[in-house]
Amino acid sequence: MREVDETELEVKRCYLPHHPVLKEASTTTKVRVVFDASCKTSSGVSLNDVLKTGTVLQEELRSIILRSRTWQIMIVSDVEKMFRQIFIFLLERALQCILWRFSPTEVIKIYELNTVTYGTKSAPFLATRTLKQLAMDEEKTFPLAARAVLEDTYMDDVITGANDVETARELQIQLNKMMSAGGFQLRKWASNCPAALTGVPEENLAIRPSDGIDLDPDPAVKTLGLTWIPSTDMLRFQFTIPTLANGELLTKRNVLSMIATLFDPLGLLGPVITMAKIFMQRLWTILDGNGHTLDWDHPLPPTVGEAWRKFYEQLPLLNQLHIERCVLIPETVAVEIHCFSDASEKAYGACLYLRSTNAGGEVKVRLLSSKSKVAPLKCQSIPRLELCGALLGAQLFAKTSWKTNSGGEDLPGWRRTQTNGLDHRRYNQQERLKKKNVERLSQDAFPHSQSSTMSTFHDILSPGYCCNTTTSVYFMRDLS
Repeated sequence: MREVDETELEVKRCYLPHHPVLKEASTTTKVRVVFDASCKTSSGVSLNDVLKTGTVLQEELRSIILRSRTWQIMIVSDVEKMFRQIFIFLLERALQCILWRFSPTEVIKIYELNTVTYGTKSAPFLATRTLKQLAMDEEKTFPLAARAVLEDTYMDDVITGANDVETARELQIQLNKMMSAGGFQLRKWASNCPAALTGVPEENLAIRPSDGIDLDPDPAVKTLGLTWIPSTDMLRFQFTIPTLANGELLTKRNVLSMIATLFDPLGLLGPVITMAKIFMQRLWTILDGNGHTLDWDHPLPPTVGEAWRKFYEQLPLLNQLHIERCVLIPETVAVEIHCFSDASEKAYGACLYLRSTNAGGEVKVRLLSSKSKVAPLKCQSIPRLELCGALLGAQLFAKTSWKTNSGGEDLPGWRRTQTNGLDHRRYNQQERLKKKNVERLSQDAFPHSQSSTMSTFHDILSPGYCCNTTTSVYFMRDLS
């Protein structure tokens, strides 16, 4: 930032309120400054009211995480203070001013913020657009790094990889050089292959070598909302589940707040998330003594509260789950995606399994992703809900198949559903449209359809299950 000279005070300015945010879990920046560009000015309009958001330039979070599970060697890194490395046009800096003094004894002064400011509506677009431009400018010099920035970067987190040590190390070197050329520095490097990080300074590693006794046998790295253990190459969930005290008041507000903490971008906890969605839907149907919708802070009925307690007390079991990150067998020669869908009276869902085979005929099958939705409150027939599940599965496959690292080849697949033979005449126009969408999306994706009694992840996905059931059946089936 730059101190404003007294001769510049006549310029029209916008002043941003700011406050610190403490994040003790951070290994680098524990205190961050947040600027409130949505605060109304004396004109009644805030800076964010007149700024444009800009288009989304990076791929969605789910796609990046899905692709990261296909690399044999994963590499993650973080762009250090990305917003602060990008300058704002000189004439626009007057619109992001702050009042500041470095000690209580000093006079309050006016400062202009020279760089992209966290809290402004356009900040994410400006930062990602700058990274994209850097990748396009340096693509010929650093092809591996340019691809990683364009496809495998979400805001300031790089989550990419390779299938051999040499390529992974070259990727790391190119990323460092290309980012340095643009004035950025990468830090918090981590990989399941230490050789891929050769040459990275120790202070830039997310997990530094221990000189003495390491009290943490499995140090983990948090990236894009997931916890990854590089030493074992496993993913795990790390939810903070406070203990409910006996007699603690349960309301719609705090129950929904607890549900919102269950972050599962890939649907690896599909049955548990489905149960939470069903309970969330149930909360909106509860009426008070006057026949009105239950207020946000009104205590839940005893039976509903007891049902939530039983579910909530099992949530810590999710932290015991360890999920293999890489879903492909080494030296893969063939890959298939298997899609399953099912429905119950309460919900419907679909899940994808990735089946890979190597030259020796060895097979590896892993759950790739899942998605579920609660059934409408209006009673629907099971065939109709199964049709919705088939459509959800076809959409999930269409969004997933080309996001995985398949070398540009189409991934063959098939679906297990019982809706293929349903008569068009039984449904209204909307239902017939759903069936046509299923057929359109799955025409090339699913050359085979089969009705089967095989029990898989989707069989517990649609009705929803508690955590103890999910942890006991998780990955218990081998589809090979």
